[in-house]
Amino acid sequence: MTNNSNGSENRQSVRLPKAYTVEVKELAFPATGAGIESSVNDISQGGISIESPRPLDAGQTMQVKVHIPMLNRFSSSFFKVYENDADQYFMAIAKVIWCKPAAGKYMVGMEFVNVDDTQSRALAALIDKAMRETS
Repeated sequence: MTNNSNGSENRQSVRLPKAYTVEVKELAFPATGAGIESSVNDISQGGISIESPRPLDAGQTMQVKVHIPMLNRFSSSFFKVYENDADQYFMAIAKVIWCKPAAGKYMVGMEFVNVDDTQSRALAALIDKAMRETS
């Protein structure tokens, strides 16, 4: 996600509005506290927007684990044929960009800062297919 000179947001990736289950946990050593289990508002190859029961601070680094059934069908990985379609996850390291209160919860936007290339390509293919189906 980037900002142009007039301060408006300029997205570089198509966002898929999908209510996947997500787990986020602060990336810190030593590991402290429990993570947040919630739902995704939308996801793109470059980031994610989630609901959170508590606020997260801009700049915080988080481990993100999104449950996306059948994600590996879009992967070029050799081992995908041996995996269970129901238990597949997209995992990334993300940085909190913004957090806004919304009806007793918080909406949080995060930018992916470290993602496995194979998972990134699989997510892009999944989003592309979903967007073609809705057009």
